[in-house]
Amino acid sequence: MDLHLHTTASDGLLSPVELLAEAKNRGVSHLAITDHDTIDGYLVALEESRRLGLQIVPGIEWNTEGPEDELHILGYGFDISDSRLLHLMDKRQQERIQWISEIVERCNRLGMAVTAEECLSLAKGGVPVRTHIAEALVARGYGNTIQGVFDRYLRKGAPAYVPRPAFSAREAIECTHDFGGIAVLAHPGIYSFEVQLGSLLDYGLDGIEVYYSRHSAAQMAFWEREARRYHLIRSGGSDFHGFGSRNPYPVGSVPIPPDVKEWWACCMFPRR
Repeated sequence: MDLHLHTTASDGLLSPVELLAEAKNRGVSHLAITDHDTIDGYLVALEESRRLGLQIVPGIEWNTEGPEDELHILGYGFDISDSRLLHLMDKRQQERIQWISEIVERCNRLGMAVTAEECLSLAKGGVPVRTHIAEALVARGYGNTIQGVFDRYLRKGAPAYVPRPAFSAREAIECTHDFGGIAVLAHPGIYSFEVQLGSLLDYGLDGIEVYYSRHSAAQMAFWEREARRYHLIRSGGSDFHGFGSRNPYPVGSVPIPPDVKEWWACCMFPRR
């Protein structure tokens, strides 16, 4: 099982079909494609998953910025045909394109000659993210590694950083519920700030991604206790973006307790 995976529909290196083949080869039969702000990867993968005998659920990773800082909220099991979902994804896509353009302008002012077109082309028609800017800067010779360039120029607080368009964790949670899904806090152990769990609970948070590739054993134990304390769903995944990416942890590399399938099974069939 792996409930946190990315494809070329956002910032992953493998196409949806290639990702499914990787899962099949690794013996992972239950998964969720959770691309940033889009379900395009899931839609492409749906038919192929049936051919391969894999079980997938609708998933998405919302990138938020608001009073609780820059959190990621995972959504599962929502109605993929809900017109409000489709409108929101389109809106987020357009906001991202504008956001990327503003960051590129900052890079230009810092003396780094790169264009928005270069960065958007690296997204290959999918959702553009800061990693694509880092890739373009490395290709231009402004750094040796994507991670190094990201940390030096693009991370929050760095010289070329531009705040995200407003979309709070509360909005992400409430929208996910409106679309018939469940909302899970992604990788709570890797944020550089203290997670305001109480506020998220007030907003109706359903679960926590306890089992995660970059969580230490102590972090997993802590967040498992928090999940049980507040009767929250426990989830987990590798956050695989592709080998050689910033998140190269293989599909299925994070052990997830069998009882996680109990809630996952309820999300199995996309509601239309």
